[in-house]
Amino acid sequence: MSRRLLAALTALLLLLAACGDSDDSASTDESTPTSAAGETSSSTEADAPAEPLTILVTNDDGIGAPGIDSLVTTLSTLDDVELVIVAPAENQSGSSDTTSEGAVTSAPGTTASGVEGTAVDGTPADAVTVALDELGIEPDLVVSGVNSAQNVGPLAAISGTVGAARTAVRRDLPAVAASAGLSEDPDFDSASQLVLEWITENRDALDDGSIAVDGVVSFNIPDCTAGEIGELVEVPLATAIPEGLNVFESDCSLVGEAGVPTDDVDGISKGFATETLVPAEL
Repeated sequence: MSRRLLAALTALLLLLAACGDSDDSASTDESTPTSAAGETSSSTEADAPAEPLTILVTNDDGIGAPGIDSLVTTLSTLDDVELVIVAPAENQSGSSDTTSEGAVTSAPGTTASGVEGTAVDGTPADAVTVALDELGIEPDLVVSGVNSAQNVGPLAAISGTVGAARTAVRRDLPAVAASAGLSEDPDFDSASQLVLEWITENRDALDDGSIAVDGVVSFNIPDCTAGEIGELVEVPLATAIPEGLNVFESDCSLVGEAGVPTDDVDGISKGFATETLVPAEL
């Protein structure tokens, strides 16, 4: 073999070896960004903040009523919560879960302290429907109240406050209703505080969507003619109100002597705050 041919073959072998090293290097370089990108993506997903708890707030006394203002003020102290207010433009007490025939209009509105929301020209049930179907709100919880006048026993069936919450439950949304007294100075703040405590106790289940939706959680606060409100008792919905009993007034000074309440009417009349599970269908 001539020296010229040997030199040519040697040069060719060196060139092929260099190309192989280059390909291996390129392959290694290409794999590195992919791995880094994967690590960045995983890290980003792990570090992403949790979504805030979205609470739809409504009522039946109207968006400008003091009860809903107390509720919004109290719930705004919760961490990682987004409050969306959609409520009737005017008082719709006693409207139950009825809806209006035909189109329902809505416009910007504010609570008594100036918190912005949406005022619906319709019933409390209309307000929930507008919020879900027209405004596209996807709440984790619906809260209705605080109503002026307790909604216990048979009164729950005609209550617009409870009716709005019942409408939400039928849409598979957890819902809470809150009602205070009918006096000149109802204790809206105590009712709002009960709602806040319930949300705090059930926050994990609300956040992950595992909360049971088997009825409306209804809180009622007595109007004390004397004494102070008794502790919260969990009682069933009464089927009737005893003749002659004024459920809107309670002698709370008798709480310690009253015995254990049998239902929400009994509890309110004896001066206890009550928590009752109200069925979606009444």
